[in-house]
Amino acid sequence: MAAVLKKRALAEYSTQVLEQQPPVKKLKCLVKLSALTTGATLSLVNTINGRKTPNDVVQILLQILEQLQFQDSDISNILIKLSEHFKLQSDSTVKILIFSVLSAIGSSDETSEDNVYKIVEEIFTLMKDVKSQKIKTSGLKTLLALGKRMNHDMDLHLKLTNYAKKTLGDYRPNITCESLEVIGELMPVKIPENGLEIHSEMLKLIGSYTQHYNAKTRSNAFNTMVRLHDRGIRLNPAVYLDVCSVINDDNEMVREAALNVISVLGNYYPEERIKGSNGEEMARMSDEAFENICNFMTDISYRIRTQAAKLLGSFLSVSTNVLLKTLDQTLMSNLRRKRTSIERVWECLAKGTAMMSALSTKDTPQEMLDAQQVSLVSTGASGAYLHGLEDEFLEVRIATISSMCSLATRHSEFAVIAMEFLVDMFNDEIEEVRLIAIESLVKLSYASGLRDDQVEIILAVIEDSSSVVREGLHNIFASFELLNQEGLMMCTNRLIESLKKYPEDKKSIWNCMKNLGLRHPTLTLALVPELLAIHPMFETPEPNVEEPSLFNAASKCNSIISLLEDKTIKHYSYLRDIMPHLVPSLQLGGRLSISQVELRPTESDLPKSLELLESLINQVSVVKGSTKVKISLLETFYHNLIRLAQLDQSVNGTAELSALYMHSQLLLNKVLNNNNKTFYSNAVSTHQANNVRTNISQLLQNTLKMQYLFVGLSVQELASIKQFKLKVIALLLVYIVNATNQSARTLSHYFLTQLEDTMKYISEHDLQLESFTSVVFKELSQLEESKPGIVAKLLLPILQSSEPTPPPKPNTNIKMCKVVINRPQGGPDTTHKLSAGLILPIPLNAELYSLQTESLSLLRLKIKYPDQQTHLIMPPRNHLRLVNLSNESYYLLDTNALISHRSEWSEACFVELSLAFDLTETEGALAHVLPPTQPCIVDLCKPVKLKVHPKPVRRGM
Repeated sequence: MAAVLKKRALAEYSTQVLEQQPPVKKLKCLVKLSALTTGATLSLVNTINGRKTPNDVVQILLQILEQLQFQDSDISNILIKLSEHFKLQSDSTVKILIFSVLSAIGSSDETSEDNVYKIVEEIFTLMKDVKSQKIKTSGLKTLLALGKRMNHDMDLHLKLTNYAKKTLGDYRPNITCESLEVIGELMPVKIPENGLEIHSEMLKLIGSYTQHYNAKTRSNAFNTMVRLHDRGIRLNPAVYLDVCSVINDDNEMVREAALNVISVLGNYYPEERIKGSNGEEMARMSDEAFENICNFMTDISYRIRTQAAKLLGSFLSVSTNVLLKTLDQTLMSNLRRKRTSIERVWECLAKGTAMMSALSTKDTPQEMLDAQQVSLVSTGASGAYLHGLEDEFLEVRIATISSMCSLATRHSEFAVIAMEFLVDMFNDEIEEVRLIAIESLVKLSYASGLRDDQVEIILAVIEDSSSVVREGLHNIFASFELLNQEGLMMCTNRLIESLKKYPEDKKSIWNCMKNLGLRHPTLTLALVPELLAIHPMFETPEPNVEEPSLFNAASKCNSIISLLEDKTIKHYSYLRDIMPHLVPSLQLGGRLSISQVELRPTESDLPKSLELLESLINQVSVVKGSTKVKISLLETFYHNLIRLAQLDQSVNGTAELSALYMHSQLLLNKVLNNNNKTFYSNAVSTHQANNVRTNISQLLQNTLKMQYLFVGLSVQELASIKQFKLKVIALLLVYIVNATNQSARTLSHYFLTQLEDTMKYISEHDLQLESFTSVVFKELSQLEESKPGIVAKLLLPILQSSEPTPPPKPNTNIKMCKVVINRPQGGPDTTHKLSAGLILPIPLNAELYSLQTESLSLLRLKIKYPDQQTHLIMPPRNHLRLVNLSNESYYLLDTNALISHRSEWSEACFVELSLAFDLTETEGALAHVLPPTQPCIVDLCKPVKLKVHPKPVRRGM
């Protein structure tokens, strides 16, 4: 039924009615079109015979690839024709394209498995006589694509890998590389007979190509080994020594692939015992592989250094003593272990040397080393991370910091030493490196506290120009414990000084101070006189008592309360009211007067607020009487809900939704008043028409707000909003048809589409229809035509007889999207001057709460000029970032609002700056139905008024 309604909405205006059966005719038409289109590929293949030049054939094959339409029954004929052309053509480009067409056909879901087998067999036949490297490589790529298409057929995969194994003997590198890729992707993991033997032989064969003369082949061989291991064909740990013998390859690509193999072996066989690098003792493979990769932290290629740093972070089972070497600042000339005297005695006995001679020389030096022969590069794990942190490329430094962090979270002893070097990275010249270092240090807060020297280094960059860096530094102090009073006092003073320079950091700094107080109650107790400037003999200037660290420390240490002065106690109730999430509830022991007792709702008061909200809504739903009685009750309850939303933030979202729903019901009744016929008649005054237009526009905005600004809506609540939106669009359609000269065809189609979507949504979730929706659907289903005039005439009496519906039931999970603009502050005191025609950037900092990720694309910066021109600017995506605090998360927008005007103004005027949702694309049919209003531009906050004065451009001197 919904499909029929949508079809009627698309019907064109006509003065004739044809009695016919459109669905039957449409079905026949679809069959004919299907027959024509599905055979398009076969038709194009047949036209190749008439082409004389290779270029013409190439164009036909490219057209086939762009318009691939065929039936499964056509594949046999297509395969025969293309095979004939392949054998007749001598041009390599044509043959490569034929393989591409076969690959596209075989990979299609419309192709049956039998036809895929036919294509594979045909390719085997065609490849027998192929000599060209390019054509043979293309054929192997086609076989690989078809093998992936048949990913469940083990026999086919075994057949393809055996064929690739034969082509490995080709001396041309491209064919060898493609054969290795086929083996790596298609080699069966489970083979019923002699599976282990087949796998072992294949891995041995692939390992032999790591010594190939071509660098690309060597690299592909290593990559194939890694791919087979990832798929379940495990590498033998004995391969490790073979890989180490070729790891110092001259080619960068080979070294990178070999490092991956070493990393895979070291992580999969961490406890395997192998010969160490000195060749004299057995070592864990994890430790030995880790040291081998450390050697490449000084590689000549920055890509290899970056790859090595990333791989080091994956060795979670490396020994702590080996890991600590990476931060060792003493560079050793050789890493050989000095043998004990007993080991030297056994060596002498084996050589026939006298025992006394061996013992008498136990303390003599082994050898004399020439300073020019000592290698400072191949030093194993010693200082590896230090090389990475001091590297000239930021990619290497970032990879090194991330690697250190991942290992430090598993090794607490390493984490304590790593903190020292991560703090030093706060002075890096690149902001991205500083951010990574800050985030990594926060993750290591479990390991140790911050010493005074580390606090000084962090505070030295606390006034960084980047707000992201400053916020990260605040998170460090909020996460770590300070070791003494001097560090805590120094941190508190510098944070307050930073707040004077960057007022927009107030939320982040206050959250940091809160956590400082909670983590250091004992240290704060000793600093109370200094923090509050309390002197036993003199009256000192009152400090800023807004910072919440003191009160949070008092929640953990009751002794602090006794040290607080009366003026501080009096200020506590004010701070508790304006910052309930930062200032805790304290037991002050009667030090507050009755007028100062906290009246703010607590968590225990939540059931009372919710109970009050439920009672208000229930009274609306159960009231009986005329429509006027219900409207008067709605007005009373609307004001009560607004007050409740202001008093209790815990039910703010659901109370705002209910209040907005009631306000929309009041507006709808105002337009539908029996004595008011302006919404369906054009014989009214301009003033009356403007009032109706304004009310309908406000109704549309309220409806879109309910749909897009609230998160956490349940299925029932969203269904109620959708049905109310239907009622508003129906009112708008009646108004456009009867009271204006505008075309309502698009709006009528939009209404029927919304009706279809709403009915589908309600039926899917098995919900109950409202009376208005049920009657409209029933009446429209009986219409023969769905022209706007007929639909509007049917909707008018239904709208007039409709009654107000109660708002949805309270739901504490509902949150409303809100925006707080921190800067600019606006006001008449400051005038921003610019030359006419030029651009004036205004720094904008705003916090966006309860914003859904999918709504980010709707966000716009709204600039309204005094001449009523409105500009909507999409902020760059990288100017928005998610901020996660201990008690909440929000998006922070830090960008520039670009203000400009073509002509100069005689005097300074106010420009309104705000944030809004642009729903023009989402709700396109509603965008231009009520000009000059803009119902699809939904404001998220009150605008900030800036005084701007464009002046004439100065020309010459």
